[in-house]
Amino acid sequence: MFDFDTRPERRHTTSAKWKLIEDELGAGHDDVVAMSVADMEFVPAPQVVDAIVDAARHDVFGYDYATDAYYDAVVGWMRRRHALEVDPAWIRLSDGVMPAINTALRAFTHPGDVIVIQRPVYYPFTDAARGNGLTIANNALVYDEDAHRYTIDFDDLDAKLADPRCTAMLLCNPHNPVGRVWTADELRRIGEMCIAHDVLLLVDEIHADFARDGHPTTMFGALGEPYASHAIEFTAPTKTFNLAGLLCSNAFIRDERMRARYDVAAANIGGMTVSHFGLVACIAAYDDAETWFDELLDVLEHNRVLLADFARSHPGVELVEPEGTYLAWVDFRGLGLDADALRDFMHERARVYFDEGVMFGPEGAGFERINLACPTPMLQEVFARLDAALATLGR
Repeated sequence: MFDFDTRPERRHTTSAKWKLIEDELGAGHDDVVAMSVADMEFVPAPQVVDAIVDAARHDVFGYDYATDAYYDAVVGWMRRRHALEVDPAWIRLSDGVMPAINTALRAFTHPGDVIVIQRPVYYPFTDAARGNGLTIANNALVYDEDAHRYTIDFDDLDAKLADPRCTAMLLCNPHNPVGRVWTADELRRIGEMCIAHDVLLLVDEIHADFARDGHPTTMFGALGEPYASHAIEFTAPTKTFNLAGLLCSNAFIRDERMRARYDVAAANIGGMTVSHFGLVACIAAYDDAETWFDELLDVLEHNRVLLADFARSHPGVELVEPEGTYLAWVDFRGLGLDADALRDFMHERARVYFDEGVMFGPEGAGFERINLACPTPMLQEVFARLDAALATLGR
């Protein structure tokens, strides 16, 4: 048994999640609870901590390279968890998925090109597209109000990919924030369209390890040829083991010519690599901390059930059941509050800080993204605050 009950005190530390409250809300909000940025409120896996402490005591922090042990750890994890065979020669290291995606955009697109994204979606996708001078074509996800589930408008997707200016598509699988784990059939349809229109598919799979029973993640590369060679997959141990601050991710690029172009783009910004402690932590996590992760999944499932029960007991609150990730997309539109009023309700009445849905695109207005990766008592405290605040609205 591992410790998923201790709640680390992260206020007034280097935590970006908790600093957001101070920066945005100002004085008098020290009691507001952060449930926003997608890192965890758990103490780290002891196997990872031990490896980092040992490295800190005995290593020299010079220039590093990825050892065979590092590649073996990545390859082994993908094989065990996803039945995905990865050749170490395909792997390109980076200090994060978004830096790697931005490098790919510099390698394979040009300012003025069109890129397809699917809002509401992880907001750095929008930032990356705009920062690289690209025009966004939004293949908006379709929300079924009765089933509380999102699907893809494939006719619209095909039309947008057919634009001769379109050179790339950013796909989030599992999808952040709506929680869909795209099926193999859905992924094949996307792949077929990208191949037909010669559009490069960039697949963010950072949440791939968080798939609920009945909704297995299909890694895009597992579809085989020709799909795999028409895409770049971006993975990392950072969400899985809460290592974001250690700066470690991996891109899988199967096509040799694509790897060469990516390498040039990386070299033009001084190279892409992983921090020393990122290397150490990735090996320890993938090789030694799998039991910690399996126990974590049980905790997250328990928290999801509690959130589902809470939503069912409050009119005007609807949970979009997540198939994957540790993030929950919750529909608060039934409360009848506009964006400003909903923000004030959460911050001032409930004293909780979620990620507002509009961050992920205008389609997210009235929704909130709630981070479930926290000790259960912390989540229950949030429910108690929401319960009291909703009571003032007659909910």
